[in-house]
Parts: sequence; C-alpha cells; structure tokens
Amino acid sequence: MNIRKIKLALTVGLMNTPSGNALHQIKDLMTSFSQEVGQFLTLQQVNYAQLNHNHEQYRYALRFERLTVDLDLISNPNTKTQVIQRFELR
Repeated sequence: MNIRKIKLALTVGLMNTPSGNALHQIKDLMTSFSQEVGQFLTLQQVNYAQLNHNHEQYRYALRFERLTVDLDLISNPNTKTQVIQRFELR
C-alpha cells in the first residue's frame, strides 16, 4: 500500500471538489483505493470541542479494513461550512 499516493490523491481530491460534507467526500475518494485499503467499516466521532460560539472542532476516524483516516474538522453550524484542519493515514 502506497500511503504517500493515497495522501496526495486525498489532498488533491479535497481541493478540487466543491464544498459539502467533508466526511462523505473522503469516504468517496477512498473508494478508488478499495483494492489497497479494503472496504469501509465505520465512521466514529472521537472528540468534540466548542472553539467559540461560531466554530466547533470534531475529530473523526474513518476505518477501512487495512487503513484508518484520522481527521480534524472545523465546522460552523450557522453557515454550514466545514474545513479540514488536518488528516492522517495510519
């Protein structure tokens, strides 16, 4: 499994797709690597923090058979916008 190739494809894919639900975008982008990472298993919210009255931070783990994508997501519930702060493949 080429982690670098997957990370680059996720980065480029997220930059080139219109804003929407970031979790679904990552899950959809990972389907093109199903041979390497396996099938999608679960999506788990690991942590939540209220940053201020407009922003919330979530930490999620998207688990596949042979890989986990950990990501931090900043969300504004008023405007319904999401920004991925970081993601890590392990």
